[in-house]
Amino acid sequence: MAIKYLSNINLDNNELKNFIVDNVSANPTGLAGEGQLIYRTDTNELYYHTGSNTWVAISSGMVTWVLSADSGSNQTINNGETATINGESGFITTTVGATRKVEITMDDNAPSAAAGTVAFPTSIGYNKKGQITAVSAGTQPVTSFIISDTVTPAAGTQTVENGNTITFAHNVGLTSVVSATDTVTYNLKLDDLPDMTQTWVNTDEFIVLDGTDQKRKQSSEIPINLLGSPAANLDINTNKLINVTNPTDAQDAATKAYVDAAVTGLLEFKGGFDGSTGKVAGTTDFLDSRGTQIACAVGDTYVVTVDGTFYTETVAVGDTLICQTATAAGAGALTDWITVQNNIGIATATTPGIASFPTAGGTTVTAAGAVSIKTQSGLTAATYGDANTVGTFTVDGKGIITGAADVDIAITASQVTDFCTEVQTCVGTNLNYAVDIGDGSTNPIIVTHNLGTLDVIVQLVLKSTGETIYADTVRNSTTQVTITTTTTLATAEARILVTAV
Repeated sequence: MAIKYLSNINLDNNELKNFIVDNVSANPTGLAGEGQLIYRTDTNELYYHTGSNTWVAISSGMVTWVLSADSGSNQTINNGETATINGESGFITTTVGATRKVEITMDDNAPSAAAGTVAFPTSIGYNKKGQITAVSAGTQPVTSFIISDTVTPAAGTQTVENGNTITFAHNVGLTSVVSATDTVTYNLKLDDLPDMTQTWVNTDEFIVLDGTDQKRKQSSEIPINLLGSPAANLDINTNKLINVTNPTDAQDAATKAYVDAAVTGLLEFKGGFDGSTGKVAGTTDFLDSRGTQIACAVGDTYVVTVDGTFYTETVAVGDTLICQTATAAGAGALTDWITVQNNIGIATATTPGIASFPTAGGTTVTAAGAVSIKTQSGLTAATYGDANTVGTFTVDGKGIITGAADVDIAITASQVTDFCTEVQTCVGTNLNYAVDIGDGSTNPIIVTHNLGTLDVIVQLVLKSTGETIYADTVRNSTTQVTITTTTTLATAEARILVTAV
């Protein structure tokens, strides 16, 4: 059934697009008003109603049309009248052809009796219509010229004919560029030179500029100190700098001999010490008198990795052993060493150290030294608070929870953050329903909204544009509505919005 409108529709000067006039096979009867339109499908004619069941066919034949041109006054051509399209003698001829055609052709007006070709014209005459009326023949232009070179000895000459192309060639290391100003520019292009694959030798040469003269110079003759300062790190490709003098200034490079002398007596970490065996950790070398003691230099440093003894002294993991007197193999003694004990003091408010954890402070300590917060009497481990209650907690001065309970929620809307947002979400879930409809085949479409009432507002939206569209809508039940359209909706073409009132 058609959608019913119980009031006039005002389009407010907008167009009515893509509509179809009421299709009937016979004139409707029983009408009193004027202006209704129908389309007779049996005669393929459009009719309008003048009142009292009188229908008048709208003629499909021509009534009048207007003839217009670039200039002059427009002319109205009525039924039966003839429109004449004139030509102009000597310029344009018009001819009426078949199938309602008018052919417009340009008259011949060549400089001679027949069309032809004039070689090398020097002058051309034409009329105001742009037609050529006279042509004067000329002479043939230059057809060739000679190019030569200036090298010694001369390579020869070449004749360039009309249509030929002069190519400005170049050798390796040069480029040639032809510009728009009749100029050929040659440029050096050293990238084209072949790569040097041989090993450098003293006789290899550089091309240098001596004042204004270009000269050759062997690589062995160019002192490195005459080259510019390096702009980045200097890579000597794993080679050595040899025959270097000891440094005198702070920024001078240091020789190996200089460094060796400078570090003598400094601490040098040598490895770990196993106190249970007297050996250097991971080796068979003895560091104390339990075996043949290895030689030690001043500054040799070891760290105890296993508790035990060093000579006669008890050592623990973390202690440091430092040689203070150089000794030969097998000649060492405890007095040749300094032992740095790894002792840790009692912690203070500002100094890290050993600390205790009294149980009176709310903690518990196991025999293995594990510290944890002790269980509070009367406090049950649980999750507090749900949809109807809120958890309340008692906290002591150390921040430990000593009491917990559930309390029923009883609060006003003003006391809840984002109350309106939560209410909106609730209403949107329980009082509104929206879904895409259309599958390209189903019509009518049954939509299940489950809002539990017949009092629902139904609206259709065209998804591609967001426009409101109208269709037959029936509220089948408190949970369903049926949508019927004249044409089947494409897949997800529309979205239905259902709101409970």
